[in-house]
Amino acid sequence: MELVANVWPVVDEGTGLVQRYFMRAYAMDAGDRVISTVLKALAPTDFRIAQVFKIAARFQFTSEHGTLSGAVPVGAFHQQMQTILEEAYRTMENDHVKVQGIDMSSGSPMPVNVIPRFPKNPYTVTTVLIETADGQLIPQVAR
Repeated sequence: MELVANVWPVVDEGTGLVQRYFMRAYAMDAGDRVISTVLKALAPTDFRIAQVFKIAARFQFTSEHGTLSGAVPVGAFHQQMQTILEEAYRTMENDHVKVQGIDMSSGSPMPVNVIPRFPKNPYTVTTVLIETADGQLIPQVAR
């Protein structure tokens, strides 16, 4: 079993910049087809209960108006996604339920050492959220 994720970069409607993204991890033991189907089915709504992450300050956007730290154009988000998400992957791996089993011979609790992790190249589905001037978040999904 490994962790897979839905990722939602929040794109400012006016500037096209991403300063934060949402991410939700799921522990799944299935083939790519099933994982893809499940993640895509959850993408239009699950962002509402996902964890929020800021773009790290080391990512910068420079324009004629100056340099903005912690922001990238949406295209750069997609190109550098694995690097941008590294911190979120580690955070989400450490946010697991502490599971206890029962030692059947003694009946006493015992820790279960199965902690799901993200693989080197985790399976992710990315759905852009457009943030409008009035703060609405509109998922960009194919209909």
